[in-house]
Amino acid sequence: MIVYVDTSAALKLAVEEKESHHLAGYLQGLAAEGHHLVGSMLLYTELHCAGHRHGIPSGLITAVLGGLNLVDLARSDLMYAAALPGGLRSADAIHLATAIRLQSGLLVAYDGGLLAAAVDAGLSVIAPSAGD
Repeated sequence: MIVYVDTSAALKLAVEEKESHHLAGYLQGLAAEGHHLVGSMLLYTELHCAGHRHGIPSGLITAVLGGLNLVDLARSDLMYAAALPGGLRSADAIHLATAIRLQSGLLVAYDGGLLAAAVDAGLSVIAPSAGD
């Protein structure tokens, strides 16, 4: 299964937050089961920019990204994102459009609007926490 990881989740792997430990364990479990952890090159850009803003060492950002298969954005992702309903922010719409194109079986994120839009689009979603 393809598991699409959004920036709201990937950032928790670089910055210690309440869900960070549970997310890391969940993703490690999926990888151990043979699932493909995927993000887009948009995630690459967003994570590096967040790292610069918050003083996160670039080596840590590189390590987080190294655990994911990064795919290029397609022109169709950008066009589909522009047509998505629901008032998503641009980056969230692009992540969702990319996850749909890749036929992801699961989207991992912590942004409520993105999670709701993904469910509306027919994707399974999760925001791993202590209860998972």
